[in-house]
Amino acid sequence: MNLDRTSIFKQYLSQEEVNQYLADLVQNYANKIEIFSRASSYEGREILSVRISPDVQRKHSGRSCILIDAGIHAREWITISVALYVIHQLVERDAINSRLLRNFDWIILPLLNPDGYEFSREHNKMWRKTRRPLGVSRCIGVDCNRNFNVSWGIGIPRSCSLLFRGERPFSEQETRNVRDIFRKIRPNCQFYLSMHSYAKAILYPRAYSRTLPINWKHQHEVAQAGANAILRATGQKYRCGSASSILNFAVGGSSIDYAHDIEKIPFALVMEIASKGFHPPKANISRICDETWIGIQAMVMQMAISPKVSFTRSKTTL
Repeated sequence: MNLDRTSIFKQYLSQEEVNQYLADLVQNYANKIEIFSRASSYEGREILSVRISPDVQRKHSGRSCILIDAGIHAREWITISVALYVIHQLVERDAINSRLLRNFDWIILPLLNPDGYEFSREHNKMWRKTRRPLGVSRCIGVDCNRNFNVSWGIGIPRSCSLLFRGERPFSEQETRNVRDIFRKIRPNCQFYLSMHSYAKAILYPRAYSRTLPINWKHQHEVAQAGANAILRATGQKYRCGSASSILNFAVGGSSIDYAHDIEKIPFALVMEIASKGFHPPKANISRICDETWIGIQAMVMQMAISPKVSFTRSKTTL
């Protein structure tokens, strides 16, 4: 397959093209990027994550790391483009982004839910879930962002709902893959960022409760740093706050709550990209990627200087 590298951020890539781009980078920049993990989706598609590091040849560098994922919801095409843009900046423009690589390895999973993504591309643009059949209900798919093992009982039990949480935590191969990545990188992971669209918000735990983590002020500072940087550069406004307060409803089984409460990642945020839709016009992809990257850079720089607070469940509430 021939991938036109000059048009990557002018179109929405297929799952196969996403993996081809990653393979090309690994071949051309073997001293900067490697395939970090391989997994399979329910329908047998390969799910790749990459590790980007100036010390990539050392398998156990002991460096702190950042984990970013995208495409957890199938219809949120723009998130995959943003994740690939982050990879592009760190690998192909590493000279001007060297400060972001100085202290951190970056683990990036650009397409978490490839089956749902391909179904959304080919059949139903608004499809959100995975594509695993759910037995006697004759319904298909689970909302990955309701399927993590943290306050999993909160959520919609109806299997045909777009928000179906699954029959049990980690019922999906796709969410088990994320869990396995967390297990590989703990305790070195300092920052988890999950890309969503399109609510123009940067959210931190908790989604399942108005109870805040003990380090919520530091997480808010990180979110606000990203929002401020975007506002200064582009005029685009982002809201910042806990997921339950901004969304105004409780969500069980979310990836940020799992990352923070279970895997003990100090900073765990969702970035709801300001894209005016799940799949904005192709002409806007590059601009949205650049704008989002401005916020990500600012959040990482703020996180790097924030205190590394030990934390437990807190009684602090909004």
